[in-house]
Parts: sequence; structure tokens; C-alpha cells
Amino acid sequence: MQSSSSASTLPWQLQPAVLLVWGLLAAIMLAYALGIDRTFLIDQPNYLDNFANAPRLDWLDDLKLGDAPLQNLIVGIFSEELLWQVWATVLGTIFSPAIAVLVTVGVLNALVALGVERLENPALSLFIWLVLPVGFAVTGLLQLRQGLAFAVMLYVAVRMNRPVLGTLIAAMIHTTFALAVPFALIAWLCRRVPLLALLFAVAAAAAAAYLGGLLFEAFGGRRLQIYDVNQAETNSILYVFGGMLSCLPSVHRLMSSARPGESPEASRTLYHLALMHVGVTAFAVTCYFVFPLGAGRAGYLIMLLLIPVLPAVRRRDSLTGALLFWLLLLYLVYLTVKTYLEGTYDIYFGG
Repeated sequence: MQSSSSASTLPWQLQPAVLLVWGLLAAIMLAYALGIDRTFLIDQPNYLDNFANAPRLDWLDDLKLGDAPLQNLIVGIFSEELLWQVWATVLGTIFSPAIAVLVTVGVLNALVALGVERLENPALSLFIWLVLPVGFAVTGLLQLRQGLAFAVMLYVAVRMNRPVLGTLIAAMIHTTFALAVPFALIAWLCRRVPLLALLFAVAAAAAAAYLGGLLFEAFGGRRLQIYDVNQAETNSILYVFGGMLSCLPSVHRLMSSARPGESPEASRTLYHLALMHVGVTAFAVTCYFVFPLGAGRAGYLIMLLLIPVLPAVRRRDSLTGALLFWLLLLYLVYLTVKTYLEGTYDIYFGG
């Protein structure tokens, strides 16, 4: 049985070099995120307008209560991304739009860095955030609503060991995260029977995918004016294989015991995140065949949930875990090279 002092010691605290690398990566990331010239970024005008207009409270008109006020209010909280609008209103009132954008960029990346600090290998987790095609280069610098939602979910889930609460808050910042809420609840309800939780998550994901069009009509909010429900966002079967490959560490996590020395709180949190990862992947893969728009809108979560799950894979005492870990690292190398050739990382050099 571990002593209380050893149980409260985080893995990286026994490896000062890991802490040093984490701190160095976090400092470079924040310095770059705050110092980059944002005037050439394609999403910048949209966020400037958001922070400029939100203090007028026009967004409250979208919360139409109608004849069923409680039901419409609950739907509106998620579909109209209430917490993001509140965030934009507060920052837009206090700061100029340009400064409000910088504050948002700084906060979301700081939350990611502080969130991964509690994981098995914070340096590896932060490195994955930096190289993922949908990580720092996109949701960390460009798509700020998605980035802030993920950062809040990760921070609340890992630092506070409240994955359900973190997912609910994230869903009120960006609607896409509402997809992960049922999987977080299934993980909580079936936490003692992982196999049952896994089956329920896959079944719920398939059902949500088949009902994707109806759910998008109900919860799509203002994006109904932008996206065609029948629009195909993914057109390669490699998308399916990539998603299935990415969720293998989470399946292994659910089907194996916790790492030696891992605290019960960390084990429960990673169990929740792993089940959410499997559920989101099952949804996106099913959507590829029945509702392509859903696959395109939710697919980035498949990659982002690798950040907490992959470094926690048992690999020193599990041959399967080791094989999955190195296979996913090779896959990340492939994605990094592919993304570089496609020009996504041009933002690093153009800034």
C-alpha cells in the first residue's frame, strides 16, 4: 500500500527533466501564441466582430423561449453556446476586440498546458497538442471557440477530476462538445463495468449518427445558416481507418487495469476520457456512412482526445500497450509530415 506522500506525488515530479521540457514547451507556446501577427489569420475578423458586437447583447434574442420556455432554454444554452457569448460579452466590454482575442488565445493555451501537467507525461501531452493537425495550429490559434471549449474540458476533467462537469461546460462554449456529454454520463453510470460502458457508448454513438440530421436541426443553432445538413465533409475511407486507429489506446485503456502507482482519481478521469474518445470515434465513423456532415464537424475531437489518453497507455509492462503506443506515435509522425506538406503549419512560419 502506498504512503500518502507517495500517492500525492505526480509521476513527472520524480523526473525533473520531464518538468523542464514541459515548462520550456509551455513558455515557447504561450510566447508564440501571444506574439504572432494575427492580422493575416483568416478567422481573425470573425472573432473581432464577435467581441465587438457581443456587449450589445443581441445574442440574447436567439434564446427564444416560446411556448416551452424551460425546454427551449435548455436547448438554447447549448445551441447558442451561452458561455461563449457570456465570455465574449465580458471581454468585449472590458477590452478592445484585438486584446480580447489575445486574452482568449492566452487563456486557452495556458489551460491546456496546466491541464496536461497532471498527466503521466506532461511534456509528451503538450508535444502532441503542438503537432496535432487540429491542435495548437488550428484550435489553439485559429478556431478559438473549439480551442477554449477543449481547454476548459481538459482542465476541469484532469485538474479537478470532474470529467462530466468539464464536458458540460465545454458544450456550453462550443456545441460540438455536447456530443461527448452522453459518453461522459455513461462512463459515470457504468464505471464499475467497463465492457458494458463500452457497449452502451458504441450503441449510443450509432444511434446519434443515424439521428444526426434531426439532432443537427435541433441543436445546430446559428450554424444552420452556414452548413448544409447534407454536405459531405469527409470523402476518404482513410478517415475511417484513421479514427479507428486513434481510438485503440482508449479501448486498451478501458479493457486493462490502471498503471502501477496511478491514483484512483487519475484512473477514473482517464477512464471517462477514454470512453468519451471511443464514443466520439464510433459516432464519427458511423456518420461517415450515414451523415457525413457529422463526421466532419466532430472529427477533430478524435485527435484532441489523444492528448490525455496516449501518454497514459501502459507500455512498460504490457506488450499490447507498447505496440499501440509506438504505432500511434508513428501515425502522429505520418500526420505531422502530411500536414506540413498540406501547408497547415505555414502559420508557424508566416507568423
